[in-house]
Amino acid sequence: MEWAARAIGMFYVLGGLMLLYQAWLNWRLQRALSGVIAVPADDQIADGVIALGGVVVLMSGVALAALSAWAVVAFLAGWAIQAAYLLWVNRADLDSPLASGRLKSVHAFAAYTAVTGVVLWLPLTGVLG
Repeated sequence: MEWAARAIGMFYVLGGLMLLYQAWLNWRLQRALSGVIAVPADDQIADGVIALGGVVVLMSGVALAALSAWAVVAFLAGWAIQAAYLLWVNRADLDSPLASGRLKSVHAFAAYTAVTGVVLWLPLTGVLG
């Protein structure tokens, strides 16, 4: 069971790094285009949440890979950030071109929710501690 927890943790380390990279690319693109077009405030907020989520997902992955009890706190924090973001972004138009990306985010959130449930169960099995 420990090897599976460590593998899942490493998966989320890579996922957190990918989110941080995406936020960095978005910020660079916004900076390059700032003289041509105005970047909506919602896009800037979304990029900030992506960066914050990337940091928390990275931390949760590191904690789980290390089999630390802090994985529970980190996964719950990541879950809360993702849930709040999805509720906030869902107020947008569902017919927009970004709707398919949001659907992928919902699927990723569902997977993260399942893994968070497993992480909450791991201390009871003695794997985390």
